[in-house]
Amino acid sequence: MTQPGIRTGTITVDFLTPTHRISAQMVLRGRVLGDVLNDVRTSFIPLEAVFLSRLEEPARILKSFGSAILSKNHITLAIINVGVELALKAISPAYGSRKVYGVFATIPGFEIEGTIEFIGRPDLHALLVTNVERFIPVMNAKAVMSERPEVIFAGELIFVNRDFIGLFSLSGEVAQG
Repeated sequence: MTQPGIRTGTITVDFLTPTHRISAQMVLRGRVLGDVLNDVRTSFIPLEAVFLSRLEEPARILKSFGSAILSKNHITLAIINVGVELALKAISPAYGSRKVYGVFATIPGFEIEGTIEFIGRPDLHALLVTNVERFIPVMNAKAVMSERPEVIFAGELIFVNRDFIGLFSLSGEVAQG
């Protein structure tokens, strides 16, 4: 058990909501970000060193806060540029062959491109309908604002909230290495 006050992993995340960009740090307390986002027992996540800006002007900071709490219901994207190892569990190669596919998705206001890994045959129905995880990891991703294509958010990893997905498609298998 972790002692109070001891940090066991801090990650910097850019959260996008339908109207704002929230850049913040999260203390993970021994968990990975994907597990925190997909934890159905909690609806809010605590944040530290928080910077708030509007989506239309993501570089212009409106307000900053030492700490805040964010509703997971309003997160459309969570973008990670550094520390992917703190965001996802390592997948054991013993479960089958992993294949990487190109992905394109839309959410209100954004078009997202990147790659996604599947073990075995890709199954979009399983991923979007029967999967219990709400936030889908897209690797080496970029999110382009639909109405202002010059505004691009990119990251090594973007978690996409499936509740906001309008279209989700796969392109062919992507060569690895």
